[in-house]
Amino acid sequence: MSHLPGAAVVAATALCGTGTATVTSAETGEQVGVVHARTAAGEVVVLLTADGAARLGAEGGPDVAVRLEVVVEAALPDLTVPRAQLVLDGWLAPLADADVGAALDATCALGDLAELHAHWPDAVLAAVEPAAARLHWPEGCTDVPVEDLARAVPDPVTLREGHVLARVEAELGDRLVGLVQGMGHVHPAPGGAGSGAPSTGRDLARVEEVRCVGADRHGLVLRCRTSTPWAGQVCCAGASHGDAPCAASTTASLRLLFPSPVADADAAVDALALLVLGASASDPARCPYAPGRRPA
Repeated sequence: MSHLPGAAVVAATALCGTGTATVTSAETGEQVGVVHARTAAGEVVVLLTADGAARLGAEGGPDVAVRLEVVVEAALPDLTVPRAQLVLDGWLAPLADADVGAALDATCALGDLAELHAHWPDAVLAAVEPAAARLHWPEGCTDVPVEDLARAVPDPVTLREGHVLARVEAELGDRLVGLVQGMGHVHPAPGGAGSGAPSTGRDLARVEEVRCVGADRHGLVLRCRTSTPWAGQVCCAGASHGDAPCAASTTASLRLLFPSPVADADAAVDALALLVLGASASDPARCPYAPGRRPA
């Protein structure tokens, strides 16, 4: 069983109105901000102004070659933590009036697409037909086949990630440090490489601050901070800091796995609450590990 959402799932979720999105004309380089959404059939739609459509050259003529870029960050008002970046190359075409109604049922984490369309002056709803997709995420850079992207089911927890993070902060935020400290050391991902890596500097007992910065059906992403650098922590591409410690090396993102995938956002918070209470604390699947060491 995989302990991570697949790349296609992460990409499909990003297309459902999470994060911010821009569309860039492949011919002119003109860039326009859009609201993005995804239909139940896997089709990608964007909402933009008539002026934006004109700047992209999408005014009812031939389809326009474009790049749709979606940037997803942690839904925290006081912290900027990149979560994923999706780059989708394809073709943009305004929808015919007869197709707009069905497209307005598309999933959009930013809000009800029909209401946004109704209140947006000179709104234009357009379809993006993908030709290629590339996902940048903590596991690396992955080319996602467009067929897999169309079939993928978005992660219901990530779609409500802001709700999860807010509840965790309010209800369990002061318990996260104790939870992480009690887990001892950072472990390699289950079935992943790096099992022979030295444990120097991986002692979680030194963690002083923990914030939940990501959530999906499989687990949570925790941002952990120590007051002194973690030995062996990769930072700043080897830049010299003189005698001063590198600030980046005092933080690390760890992934906390649920015993099994959860159904929705509230279930994710409940699963974390059980971990905090110490239920089945010996389960090794709950040990945290550093993203990038992908499970087999």
